[in-house]
Amino acid sequence: MTNYFKTNLTSKKGWQRIFRRWQIKSLRTLYKLNAPTDFYLLGLAALVGVFTGFGAYLLNIIVDGVHFVLFKHIGLNLFTDQVSNWLRILYPAIGGLMVGIIAFKFSPEVKGHGIPSVMDAVANKGGYIRKRVTFLTSINSGLTIGSGGSAGKEGPIVQIGAAIGSSIGQLFHVSQRRLKILVGCGAAGGLAAVFNAPVAGVLFAIEIILGDYSLGVFSPIVISSVISTTLARSLVGSSPLFNVPQYTLQSPAEYPLYLLMGLMGGILAVIFIKTLYGIEDLFEEKMDLPSWVKPAIGGLLTGVIAYKFPELYGFDDSATHTALMGYTEISIIAVLIVAKILATSFTLGSGGTGGLFTPSLFIGAMFGALFGTIANQVFPGVTAPPGAYALVGMGVIVSGTIHAPLTALLMIFEITGDYNIILPLMLGTVTSVIVARALERESIYTMKISLFSHRTEAGKNLDILRSHRITSLITNDVPVVYEYTPFEEVLNLFMKTHYNTIPVLDKNNRVVGTISLREIRPVLFDKDIAPLLLAIDIMSENIFVLEQDSTLEEALQKMEIDDSDLLPVVDSTQNMRYLGMVAREDIWRKYSKESLLLTDSRE
Repeated sequence: MTNYFKTNLTSKKGWQRIFRRWQIKSLRTLYKLNAPTDFYLLGLAALVGVFTGFGAYLLNIIVDGVHFVLFKHIGLNLFTDQVSNWLRILYPAIGGLMVGIIAFKFSPEVKGHGIPSVMDAVANKGGYIRKRVTFLTSINSGLTIGSGGSAGKEGPIVQIGAAIGSSIGQLFHVSQRRLKILVGCGAAGGLAAVFNAPVAGVLFAIEIILGDYSLGVFSPIVISSVISTTLARSLVGSSPLFNVPQYTLQSPAEYPLYLLMGLMGGILAVIFIKTLYGIEDLFEEKMDLPSWVKPAIGGLLTGVIAYKFPELYGFDDSATHTALMGYTEISIIAVLIVAKILATSFTLGSGGTGGLFTPSLFIGAMFGALFGTIANQVFPGVTAPPGAYALVGMGVIVSGTIHAPLTALLMIFEITGDYNIILPLMLGTVTSVIVARALERESIYTMKISLFSHRTEAGKNLDILRSHRITSLITNDVPVVYEYTPFEEVLNLFMKTHYNTIPVLDKNNRVVGTISLREIRPVLFDKDIAPLLLAIDIMSENIFVLEQDSTLEEALQKMEIDDSDLLPVVDSTQNMRYLGMVAREDIWRKYSKESLLLTDSRE
C-alpha cells in the first residue's frame, strides 16, 4: 500500500471519495438491474429503521441505568430509608445539572422536548441535523428521565431517530428532498419503537414532521417504522404499553358527555401549552443565571413536587395505568393533573431533555378519570366506567396539544390495544383539536418554533413564503392565445411547448381565461366538433390570477385550490392586463434556495 493511498485512506476526504465511488457503483448496478427508482431510498429507510430500533433500546438502557443507580443502588445501599426519601428531591436536580452542562458545552439543540428542533430542521435546514445530536440526546434524556424528571422518552427518540436519518442521508449524499424523507423515517421509527405503535409512528412523521402524504414519502417511512418496531419488540417486548379492559359505549346518551369532555379537554390542553411556555419564558428570559444551572433548578422544583406525588417521576407510568383501570380516587386526580402540568413545565421549561407525549397521556388519563367519575355519579347506569373516560381523555389531551387528531387517535389504539371505544375517541379528539386551535393557533410543537425560529406549517417555513414576492419568477416564455384562436392552432401550440397551461387574452391583452390539458383532453375525443371550436369555447373563465407583489404563499395557495401548475400574472385584478406566468416548480426552486441560504446564515 503506497504512502499516498495510506494518507488518503486515513483522511476524512479520502474516506468520502472511496465511499462515494462505492455508492455510484451501487446506483449503476441498480440501474442495470432495472430496479424500481425508489429502491435505493427504501434501502436507506431500512437502514435508518435498524439504527433507530437499536437507538430506542439504548435509550431504555440509559434511562433504566440512571434510575437504578440513583433510586435503587444509592438510595437503598448507601443511606437510611429516611435520608433516601429526602434525596429523591435532589435526584432530578442532579440530573438537570448534568444535562445543563452537557447542553451548554456541546449542543444546545438537545435540550427541551426535541420534536420542535426536528420540525425546524425539516422546514428551515433542509433536513440537516448535526451528527452529535444522536449521542448527546441519548445521554441528556437518559439523565433527565432516569433521575426523575417529568418527561417522556418519545421526544428524545424522535430527535435521535431524526438525527440518525439525517446522518445517513448526509453520508450517502442524498438530495434535500430525500434527506427530509430520511429524517421523517427516523422520527417515525423512533416513536413507533418507544410506544410499540408503528402506524401512529408513520402518521406522526407524515402529519407533523413532514406534512407530505405522497406515496413516495409514505413507503420509506413505513419500511423504517416496521423495522424499528420489530427490533424494539424483539429487544424490549411486544405487549401494548398499557393493558386495559375492553371498554365499550354503554349508551348513545354518553355522546354529549364525550363531546363535553372534548370541549373541556381542548381548554386543558391550551392551559398545558401556556403553562409550559410561560415557565420556559420565566427560565430563559427572566432568570438571570447561567444556562447550565437552570435545568438543575427546574429539576429541584420537580423533585419537591414529586416527593409528595412519586407518580410524577418520568420513569413511572403506574398512575396512568391505575386511571385506565378506574381505580384512582377523585380527590387525588385533580391534584395530580395540576401537579403533572407544573412538574413537566419545570422539567422541560428549564432546559431538561424529554418528550411531551407521555406527560400528555398522564394528564389526559387523569382528566378523563376525573370526568368519568363525576359522570358516573351524576348519570349512574348509563355511563361507562371511569377507565373508559380515562382512555378517551388521553386521546383528547394529546390531540389538543399536538393538533394532530389522527396521530392521537391511532396512538391510543396501539398503546392500549382497545378498538371498542373508537366512536367516543373520534368525537373527543376532533372536538379537542377544534377548541384548542380556536383558543391557540400554535400547537405545543409549533409554539416552540415560533419562539426560537420561524413560523412553520406542514414542514414549510412560512416566513420565507410570506416575505418573498413572485416578481423575479414571472416568465414570458409561455405562449399565449387569443379569444378567437381556432382550436387547431391551440392544439399545435400545446404540441410545441412543454407548458401544460396557456393564458387566453382579449384584443387588449387582458387575461380572460386559461386553457390547460384538462380542457383540451375532452375535446380531442370529439373530432366532429373540435374543428368548429375557438379558444373562448374551451377556456376556463373563473380563474385565479396573481399580481406582481403577490407572495409565494399566496401563489401556492391559489395553485393548490385550483390544482394548477401555472397562474397568470396581471397588473391588477381590475385591469387584468397580462404580464406573464408563474410556475409552481419555480416557486419551490426559489423556496429551496432561500431555505438553503437561511440554513447557511444560521450555522
